[in-house]
Order: sequence, then C-alpha cells, then structure tokens
Amino acid sequence: MRLGSVLWLLTVFFTVTHAHYGRFDFHRFSNSLYENFNTVTNTLKSVPLVSHVQNFTDFATQTGKTYATAAERHLREGIFRARHQLVNLHNSASKGYELTINAFADLTFTEFIQKLTGNKKSASGESRAALERMEAAPRACRVPESFDWRLQGGVTPVKYQGDCGSCWAFAATGAIEGHVFRRTGQLQELSEQNLVDCGPVEYGLNGCDGGSQEYAFDFIKVAQRGVATSDSYPYLDKKDTCKYNAATKTAQLRGFAVIKPRDEQTMKEVVGTLGPIACSVYAIESLLLYGKGIYADEECNKEEVNHSVLVVGYGSEQGKDYWIVKNSWDKNWGENGYFRLPRGRNFCGIAEECSYPIV
Repeated sequence: MRLGSVLWLLTVFFTVTHAHYGRFDFHRFSNSLYENFNTVTNTLKSVPLVSHVQNFTDFATQTGKTYATAAERHLREGIFRARHQLVNLHNSASKGYELTINAFADLTFTEFIQKLTGNKKSASGESRAALERMEAAPRACRVPESFDWRLQGGVTPVKYQGDCGSCWAFAATGAIEGHVFRRTGQLQELSEQNLVDCGPVEYGLNGCDGGSQEYAFDFIKVAQRGVATSDSYPYLDKKDTCKYNAATKTAQLRGFAVIKPRDEQTMKEVVGTLGPIACSVYAIESLLLYGKGIYADEECNKEEVNHSVLVVGYGSEQGKDYWIVKNSWDKNWGENGYFRLPRGRNFCGIAEECSYPIV
C-alpha cells in the first residue's frame, strides 16, 4: 500500500474518532508530519466561498490552493477527506445545525489554533487589567426579548484575521465600534492592526501570538488613550512596527466593564440596552466547519476558552434561545460570518469572560 493511502486511512480514523470521542490526537499526528514539509502556498488572504464540494480536486480548484510537494498534497487531502466524512456524518444525524466544507477544511489542528484563535491570558495582563475593571451596569430600562445590533446599523462588516492569532483585537474593536455608535450615531471601523502592532507584552498583548479583549481595552484607555481608524491604519495580517499617530485617534475610552462569569441575564441586559459585548468561547474543529443553525456541539463545553468573539444580539427560534455572535473568519464562513449559540447554558463558555467598553 502506498504512503498516501496509509496516510489517508490514518487521517480518517484519527480525525473522526477524535471529533466524536475526543480520545485520539490525530492532530498531533498530522502536525508532526506537516513539520517535515515545506510551507505550502495555501495561505488565504481572503476566504473564497466554496459550495457543493465533491472531492479534494474540486476543493483545491474552488479555493485556489496549491501545494508545494506531492507529500504535502497527500496530507492535505487526507485531512480534507476526514473532514468531508465528518460533515456528512453530522448532517445525516439532523442535530439542529449544519456543518459544511469551507476553505479551512484542509488545515491541521495546530494551524487552526495558531491562525484562527488567539485568546490568551498572562500574569502581566491580568495584573494591569485588574486595576481598571469595573462592574457591569446595564441601563435601567425595558430589555427587549430579542435584539440585533446589525439591524440598528451598529456593526461593521465581518473581517478576517488571516494567519494571525488576533481575534482579541477584532473583538475589542467591534465592541468599541458598537458602543460609539450607540452614543454618537456614527459607525466607524477601527484598526485591529493598531492593537496588533502597538499593544505591549506588559499589557498582555502579543500581536499575532495572542492577547485578550480586556487587555486591549486597558491598553487603549490607559496607555494609548485612543485607537486609530481602520482607514488610517489598515490590517496587514502580521505584526509590524507600531505606527500609531495620536492625530488619527478616535474612540477614547473612559473605562471598561466586565460581566460576572455565567451571568447571561446581565449579558442580555447589556446587549439589549448598551451595545455589543466582547466575549470568549472554546473553539473546536466542528466550529471551524460550522455552516448554519444554532451551534450545539457539547464538545465545546469541555475545555477553557481560546477564542475571542463579539456578541451582537440575541433571539429565539422554535423555542430555542440563542446568542448572535460575530466571528473574525470572514463573511464566507458560517452564517455570513456569524454563528449562533444556545443562550442560557453558557455554551462553549460564551458567558465566562464578557466585557464592554465605556465610551
């Protein structure tokens, strides 16, 4: 049997087993093989929309990905086939949400974590943020039963963090954008690159190697005293030297507030009366393949949060309450860049660490 066939069989076995039972670490297996290959030319600067993918050749054609060697292509094809089988198995079970093959279907687990997450804590960041944290104080008014800041015009278009573990920056800017809109009626896109480049390690911000939305609020409020606009400081998908110019700053913060862990009632009150909130989730590979519906993979309740997102609304569908969550994986992922999570169950840790800026 050829190496490619063996690799494919092992890939399917370990990936599907891990996805369903969490016992075997196929991802370390594939990553160890991947480290022996040259870097491939499958990096995406934007995420192509793929549909009705039939096989790996079709996938490569629709995404425009190419691979440096035959061995690399074998590895990627094995990962793709396993994920394709996982999608089909899941969707045949009618679990209330759908998975789909998208442009990320050939990523190794390490690539997924390094490129598409980035929520990380640090002792230095915690010590500084602890000095500035305020307790959440929702407005004393009627809270609507459903609400969506997108319909109010308070959410900027979905963005793509690329190959950079900068989700924390996107969650932070998204929250600030929404709260400035609520206060001024003006929606202005803010610069994630400003935070990636200029956020210092002593504030717990480490560019593409991770950070936290609370640390970003702290840095903007205390050190930088503002944040640049996206137009004046565009996103590069990598850490570069800090080029912040105070003359271009906007959205100064008076502080930031945190919601007590697992307090989804206060989350609802803040979102429904003040603005979007920056939260964290435990992102697993089934979320990478999310297509539509209220995402409810119980596996995402088993570990600590690792990915920062923006909660922009909430609602109910057929008796099931949900959160509306903006992601930073491009508009061609999920429900036009968004996903929905069960509300009232702290699903995927969505209520573990939520915060918002005070503008």
